[in-house]
Amino acid sequence: MTDLLPSIEYPPPAESESRRRWFTPGLAAVGLLLLGFLLILAAGIRLPYLATSPGPVTEVHGIIEIDEAASYDVEGELFFLTISRPSESLTLLELFEAWRDPAVDIVDKELILPPGQTSDERRLQNLELMMNSQQIAVAVALDRLGYDVGVVGTGALVAEVLEGSGGFGIVEVGDIVVALDGTEIQFVQELISEVRAREVGDVITLTVSRDNELRDVQIVLGESETDEGLPIIGISVADAGSAFDLPFEVDIDAGAVGGSSAGMMLTLAVYNTLSENDITNGRRIAGTGTISTDGSVGRIGGMKQKTYAAIGVGAEYLLVPEGDFDVAFETADGKIEVVAVATIDDALAFLEGLSPS
Repeated sequence: MTDLLPSIEYPPPAESESRRRWFTPGLAAVGLLLLGFLLILAAGIRLPYLATSPGPVTEVHGIIEIDEAASYDVEGELFFLTISRPSESLTLLELFEAWRDPAVDIVDKELILPPGQTSDERRLQNLELMMNSQQIAVAVALDRLGYDVGVVGTGALVAEVLEGSGGFGIVEVGDIVVALDGTEIQFVQELISEVRAREVGDVITLTVSRDNELRDVQIVLGESETDEGLPIIGISVADAGSAFDLPFEVDIDAGAVGGSSAGMMLTLAVYNTLSENDITNGRRIAGTGTISTDGSVGRIGGMKQKTYAAIGVGAEYLLVPEGDFDVAFETADGKIEVVAVATIDDALAFLEGLSPS
């Protein structure tokens, strides 16, 4: 016969004194202080990376002013897109936050700001690109509207002066030749033609722009070493640049926005402002792409971020250069209709074929 004994409950083993001392309020406070220190350290250490994120979106009709020609109201909207990329390097915490955001790309700082170039120099460079893009946009828009648009050269830029030549010690690298014996020089070929119309030994007067001042210098024409009897100044030159001769002025105020990627949308907005037919058809249309003098639309950077920006502003269509279509289409994920264009004429044809909203 088996005896049934009541079960015995044993108390839990007592926690050792050393283990109880391990978890103390003081130790917890030290841990919190250490964690805080590490967070402060992570927030202060900057790494050689920049973050590219969606930037401000601008409605283009609103920044265009034309006083000398008839302009028309529009019902729809045209937006140009930008990216935001502060020049200050990311901290460790900022890098982690940027890595978690699908709309943000992390880039090596040296790829954007090469060694030796300051952020101010980069900003001025981008503003110059925007100014040039505006001029081309106006010229292309007016050309498509049937206006007579001319191109005016700004002279012949001196790139090299040959030692021992007639120009040596008189003409300097960086000078811009704007006239020869009083005849205006806009392009290199005009300077060449004027020199070849003279004889070896002739004394000519060049008008050059140096340090933003005009000055006249006299030069005795020498003889080419390879072509007997051919007069030369003894300089190598290139076209200094060109400007457009427009029938009237168009003012565009892009503010602090730099770069050339707004060119296509600026062109469309100038065209639409001066056109009796509103090519937007009441739609909200975003776009990006450079513009060339022949009307071709070029690739840009930050396509992913600009696609997010277009979606965020509620645009119905996104016009992009052909080479950027795949990135834009994948990023859009069906949230906006992406349209690839190769030229400004492609963009105009698409817009003019839209049905009214």
